Amino acid sequence: MKFAIIAAMHEECVCFRTQLNSPNSESYLNMQVNEAKWYDHEVVLIESGIGKVNATLAAQHAIDHYKVDHIINTGSAGGIVEGAEIGDFVIADRVCHHDIDISPIGFEFGELPKLPVYYETDKTICQSLINLCHSMKHTVHSGTIATGDTFVYQHQQLNSISTRFNGVIACEMEAAAVAQVCHLFQKPFTMIRNLSDIAGEHAPINFQSYINQAGQESSQLVLDFIKQLQKA
Repeated sequence: MKFAIIAAMHEECVCFRTQLNSPNSESYLNMQVNEAKWYDHEVVLIESGIGKVNATLAAQHAIDHYKVDHIINTGSAGGIVEGAEIGDFVIADRVCHHDIDISPIGFEFGELPKLPVYYETDKTICQSLINLCHSMKHTVHSGTIATGDTFVYQHQQLNSISTRFNGVIACEMEAAAVAQVCHLFQKPFTMIRNLSDIAGEHAPINFQSYINQAGQESSQLVLDFIKQLQKA
């Protein structure tokens, strides 16, 4: 298979670049793109930049230019689910936009015309990642990941997201944009994150302290997962 791995920040790509040892690199808009072979699979790593517009551009470039079979969006996230701790993994069974609201004209919160509120991830790969986490003794949560162009740390933000969307386990700033592009192109996708913070008043400080760890952990899990596919 040919995978695109999209991560927003430099800290979330360091581990990938170290292990992939990619000889092929290009710059697309403000993004660094690396091509490599990882065991039996081709990998395209895109450091997209933060936010939904950057993530959208990265996903479309991966599909149009590199003709990838599957997109994995990874990196860090802020935990919302009860009992979550920094360093836990979150794997989405679906994702949504928590900051879209055209409900006054007859749509659900998070819904855009002709598009769903929730975008479903690849169920087979999602379950395989959960199984891998369990086999490696990692704590993992599965559910909805909510995306918006804002850093979530205030209680009113948390209450709003949890009230409007079911089963939210984490929030971040790119996943639903990648999912929307994949939905339109009928391309399977997976969302795997490591928690750099627990969304709340201490989230900005914790994010700065743990982003490198979250980037390392999420990257390693993705690489281990792709590696084990050769055994199938």
